[in-house]
Amino acid sequence: MPGGVIAAVAPGSLGERAGLQPGDELLAINGHELRDVIDLQFYSAEERLEIRAWQDVQEITVEVERGYDEPLGLEFTHPTFDGIRRCGNRCEFCFVSQMPPTGPQPSSLRSSLYVKDDDYRYSFLFGNYVTLTNLEEADWARIGEQHLSPLYVSVHATAPDLHRRVLRNAGAPDVMAQLRRLADQGIEVHTQIVVIPGLNDGAHLERSIGDLAELHPAVRSVSVVPVGLTKYHHGGCRVHTDVEMEAVYEQVAGWQESLSERLGVHFAYLSDEWYLRLGERVPEFQHYDDLDLIENGVGLTRRFLDNWDSFRFQVAHPNLKPETLKPETLQPETATFVTGTLFAPLLHQLTADLPNVEVVPVVNHFFGETVTVAGLLTGRDVVAQLKGQELGKVVALPPAMFGGPEGQSLDEMRPEEMGEAMGRRVVTLG
Repeated sequence: MPGGVIAAVAPGSLGERAGLQPGDELLAINGHELRDVIDLQFYSAEERLEIRAWQDVQEITVEVERGYDEPLGLEFTHPTFDGIRRCGNRCEFCFVSQMPPTGPQPSSLRSSLYVKDDDYRYSFLFGNYVTLTNLEEADWARIGEQHLSPLYVSVHATAPDLHRRVLRNAGAPDVMAQLRRLADQGIEVHTQIVVIPGLNDGAHLERSIGDLAELHPAVRSVSVVPVGLTKYHHGGCRVHTDVEMEAVYEQVAGWQESLSERLGVHFAYLSDEWYLRLGERVPEFQHYDDLDLIENGVGLTRRFLDNWDSFRFQVAHPNLKPETLKPETLQPETATFVTGTLFAPLLHQLTADLPNVEVVPVVNHFFGETVTVAGLLTGRDVVAQLKGQELGKVVALPPAMFGGPEGQSLDEMRPEEMGEAMGRRVVTLG
């Protein structure tokens, strides 16, 4: 079994005391071979550690004493040492399947965007949504033994036949049976439903939310997300009309009211697109019941609104600390706020009292104009549409653009690179 390649060793850490170095391959802890960083955390909880590693051209074994709660201080090139589980489903709305073809030349996008993963370990470590369709009995045993909780599961529909149809996988297991099994193991789960007009909406969405609510509190939440399609989409599904958006919004709002009374939480949460596209008021922080579902587009707008005064300050006075001035003094000289077309109307409202601020919505030419969220803007689209315009002294970029490695955009541009291309100082609001 391959080990984990060490990328960095923290100075003064246990790993350094053990003589480990970047480039070494960590093989085993206390006799247990390591498949990933989860194994490493699980098996390194003892006070005495026997570490087996491959260093230079030989295998070494060292013993070290571990202080109470002392971390190893190791970073790895990849969190899973034996590769990443690939997805065997063929969902028409899969974002990976909607990427531009690479062609004979290397793509300008991050290579990871072309990896169609479905790995329950990434779900536990990073909150990635998985389908559970590729689990083996050994995986189930490990989830229970190591208590890999919470997990994040894409359900889309609880009716078995419809679930398989959405995944386009005739062999997909009954997801409700799988969720019950996780509940029996004491594993908490956050679920999501990507709503596709005419397929899993209406009565099917009604059933799915109701079924999942029956498994609360083991199933902690269901995020309801509208289908998103790029210009490279070649399947049979389509985006929602305004009427269809309104119908789903009203349906889920009804469930939130009834479930709040029954469960004490709203349980079913609409992603931000529903509120922004329909012009509905974004719920207050309390609506999200202390759950962090921002990676799924739920509650991100509310967090932005609650931090708006700080963001105004960040743009207006980049060299001062927020506590040194009051919000009413936050008037920047000139600033340009960049966002996607979906968020632009709300940002226009927020900046209405700032006379020297301009909001510039950037059209997503790379993925197509139906993609309206700021998180899927590419650096090159932003630069191309802003370059040559009369910009403020500060250009404020949406932080959702830079969720990649080392704070890069989807096309591997850093904020400072974009600032150089536009001839402006840039800040990211977040």
